[in-house]
Amino acid sequence: MPSQLRYRLQFSWIHKTKGPQIQTGTAEATSIRQAISAGLLAFFSNSTLRKTNADAHASLEVKCWRTKKPAAR
Repeated sequence: MPSQLRYRLQFSWIHKTKGPQIQTGTAEATSIRQAISAGLLAFFSNSTLRKTNADAHASLEVKCWRTKKPAAR
């Protein structure tokens, strides 16, 4: 079974009234594809930032990279 790895995600988008926005987060997954999927789910389902993040559905840039520290078991 593959081990869980920790990934860092950065979301960038242009908000229609606030201008450029950046939000960062982390995800634990077995592949970068799964980490991006989990990160996008968390990004769009966050109830406290839902109105701010709503503009990101038109154009969103995602950067994802693996961190050196292994995920907690």
